[in-house]
Amino acid sequence: LLTIPQTAPSTGVDTTAAASDIAAAAPYDTGDDSLYSRLGGLYGISAAVDNLVDRLYVNQFGNANPKVAEFHEQQGHAGFKFLVTAWSIQETGGPAIYRGRDMRASHAHLNVTAREFDMVRTEIKTSLYQLNVPEREFDEFMAIIDSYEDMVVGG
Repeated sequence: LLTIPQTAPSTGVDTTAAASDIAAAAPYDTGDDSLYSRLGGLYGISAAVDNLVDRLYVNQFGNANPKVAEFHEQQGHAGFKFLVTAWSIQETGGPAIYRGRDMRASHAHLNVTAREFDMVRTEIKTSLYQLNVPEREFDEFMAIIDSYEDMVVGG
């Protein structure tokens, strides 16, 4: 079972856990059958986003897009993690906490290509694999991601 250490630098809290452990231990699990709950609630989703965003910020292919590179240079890394976490929580059936712009508006200026979207999709899959997310939850989350492609690609 592959796990990735996820230590919050400011708190020193180790959030390392396999997906099954995350789901069993997360205090913000709604206790229902929502994808949010099955992914481990706040803690499970935060661990996956932490893993993902760290790689996206250093991904050479993604940063080859000058608009994406500029965003990564000017925007706060922690703030971006917060927005992606909030969006993921809401989209998976958790609390409606995302207060960012809709996907079309937030990506329009980036001129994202289909290939760049696929690169992000691949990085998302990698995060889910590294955290050993079960197949059912993996497929459901990727279906959510895929449903946004038309809003993200091409601006």
